[in-house]
Amino acid sequence: MFFKDKTVVVAGGGNTAVEDALLLAKLCRKVYLVHRRDKLRAGRTEAAALARLDNVEILWNRRIVELSGDPKISSITLENTQSGEHSVLETDGVFVAIGRIPNTDLCRNQLALDEQGYLIADETTRTSIPGVFAAGDVRTKPMRQVVTAVSDGAVACKYAEEYLNTMTGAGALPPQP
Repeated sequence: MFFKDKTVVVAGGGNTAVEDALLLAKLCRKVYLVHRRDKLRAGRTEAAALARLDNVEILWNRRIVELSGDPKISSITLENTQSGEHSVLETDGVFVAIGRIPNTDLCRNQLALDEQGYLIADETTRTSIPGVFAAGDVRTKPMRQVVTAVSDGAVACKYAEEYLNTMTGAGALPPQP
């Protein structure tokens, strides 16, 4: 809501960037999507929804090279990735959605990871090692949002408790008198 009726920039061209731009377009006067290529990597459905919006403009073949403003951002400098030409764009905020690197180095060579480095865990959050559970944005999954991370935590807690109960021989509570 800090950016209601303001002009913002989203940097990126994948699903996260497009989804961010779609959300911001509902609040902001103008949304610029800055993408370093000439084609989005986002899914067709999301890209089509973005193209239908009047208050969204995609700036193709551009990358942000400088943020300006004091104490808050008031403009960005863009570089055309084909010509090298620079331009300045006034904005009230910048949202960066250019990819993620999961923080899974601790688990490397111990747990199964996917090609992007995310922990492979099923919907019960179980990993390749019994008794080890993965919750949140380090786990391979289709959506990364706070609500899914919190949900993972609740699921992991349930299955970790189940696992510990089987390991310690603990079972159900004794019947109440």
